[in-house]
Amino acid sequence: MATYLGSSGLPSKEALDELLLKCKDFAFYCGLTKRPADAPDSENTVEFMPFTLFPSVVPLAAFVKARDSMTDFNRLMHKVAHDHSFLEQSLKNVIQVDEFTKRLWNIYITVRQEGIAQPVSLGMFRNDFMLDKQDDGSQQPKQIEFNAIASSFMGPVTGVVHLHRFSLHRRGCSFQPNQILDNEPALHMAEGLVKAWHIYDNPRSVVLFIVSDVDTNVIDQRWMEFKTFLIEPRIRVIRKTFSDVHKHGRLWEDKRLVIDGDEVAVVYFRGGYSPSSFRSEKDWEARLMLERSRAIKSPSIQYHLSGTKKIQQELARAGILEQFISDTETVSRIRQMFAGQYTLDLGEEGDRATKLAFSSPHKFVLKPQREGGGNNLYGDDIATFLRKHENSKERNAYILMERVYPVPQKNYLVKAGIPSVLSDTVCELGIYGVYIGTADKEIMNTECGHMLRTKDSSTDEGGICAGFACIDSPFLV
Repeated sequence: MATYLGSSGLPSKEALDELLLKCKDFAFYCGLTKRPADAPDSENTVEFMPFTLFPSVVPLAAFVKARDSMTDFNRLMHKVAHDHSFLEQSLKNVIQVDEFTKRLWNIYITVRQEGIAQPVSLGMFRNDFMLDKQDDGSQQPKQIEFNAIASSFMGPVTGVVHLHRFSLHRRGCSFQPNQILDNEPALHMAEGLVKAWHIYDNPRSVVLFIVSDVDTNVIDQRWMEFKTFLIEPRIRVIRKTFSDVHKHGRLWEDKRLVIDGDEVAVVYFRGGYSPSSFRSEKDWEARLMLERSRAIKSPSIQYHLSGTKKIQQELARAGILEQFISDTETVSRIRQMFAGQYTLDLGEEGDRATKLAFSSPHKFVLKPQREGGGNNLYGDDIATFLRKHENSKERNAYILMERVYPVPQKNYLVKAGIPSVLSDTVCELGIYGVYIGTADKEIMNTECGHMLRTKDSSTDEGGICAGFACIDSPFLV
């Protein structure tokens, strides 16, 4: 177990069973819940979200480095999103073969040619890192991905802090208050949403959440809705699917978006990040309608495109960060957080990367332009894919990234209906942030909290609602 457990060591079976029961109930008490996969549309049934029994150790220096970089990354991605030439050059080969990214790109081009109706963009981001062990024994945050749309778990991470303080106390473990930090990203992200609503400046307007028909993680979305209410009770949130928007939404001549008589000030996308979000052409028409409107979008279409894996790979090229950031120290800090990334576009450079992947596929991850987990390829699957598409443009839709191997730790993964046993685990640290701005003006730029998710070290995938990973909190040392 982690070193902070000290002389208390491993619990006996009886002590473990008692602690697990109490912590499962504590999870319900603190709102660490989701809809069950076998009843995702139930209004009466919830289960606890997967969580770790104890917090995982994170070096303070690495945590601070990741946390303090968030405002730099917010500003960087905002500038990237407003650089048309860079977006076009970076994505030109992707949109030849990736239909989903092409559809997003077409929306971007359409509104750009028409004239963007709302110059203000709202970014509600999460930047995900793994901690890579260095030769000197320290751990360096390495960026895994930058989430520009539907960043989740802002609510549950608040409760797991209290759960972990409880589990450590029950085991007789001593710790300082600043080793398990208070963490309220839902509150601080909601502050950004409220700020955007005030910027729109219509006290009768609503905030629109774009959602899926069915979502096991609806409780997490409600955290954002209810935190918004606590900050500004005048704001009313409506939840609609793309189908609802198509049926009931109207765009007035002045580009105001009205749904069932309500003018929309802010559109917050909790759906729309994968091809499965769009089940018909009407859904795509609704997405275009939203982007054409005067409503402030989170994310705007250019923010959505800036969060693609291809943009992440292009930013890692030598000399690219300097196009967006003049301060050399900031450039150095950000570049240290990049893992090695390689284009697979057809051509000499892509061919070299392909040979690299063939020679050591276990050292890399193959990533498509997708959000939501379950899309990456690892190990032998990389070699199989590249063998099939070695001379095909299909490989343009992917990037190759060096795999990061965090230091494994022992912990108990607590999942509904599955026995909890001591496991080798690895962690991924996410930092939340809000950015509001126009092409030439920064209005708000804040770091909003953090998330730790932990999984069995033998598992490649890291989805929490899918049951692969667990909500965790960092124990800072």
